Amino acid sequence: MTVSAKISSKGQVTLPREIRERLGVQDRDWVRFEVENGVVVLYPQRDTPSFAGMVGLSALPADQSAVSTIDALRHDPAERAALDAAPPHPNITVLDTIPVLGDT
Repeated sequence: MTVSAKISSKGQVTLPREIRERLGVQDRDWVRFEVENGVVVLYPQRDTPSFAGMVGLSALPADQSAVSTIDALRHDPAERAALDAAPPHPNITVLDTIPVLGDT
């Protein structure tokens, strides 16, 4: 697909309808421009859900740890054990565990 558009005096370009439809973008949506090997590539910028939105805002029950919650979400405790046993990535510095207030 080849579509042309004119650049305004302010450096603005109106995305042609065909491009907007193909990217699935609408009024007030964001797009991301990247230069790859001298070519400008346009990507739709999708909203990333917040961490709180992904895991919920409710507090953990008193008898449930964050690790057990992660294991339950992962549905595979063996995978968690394999990750714990693996050596750390060479570009990651592992810090000592810092106790959380209230932990003994």
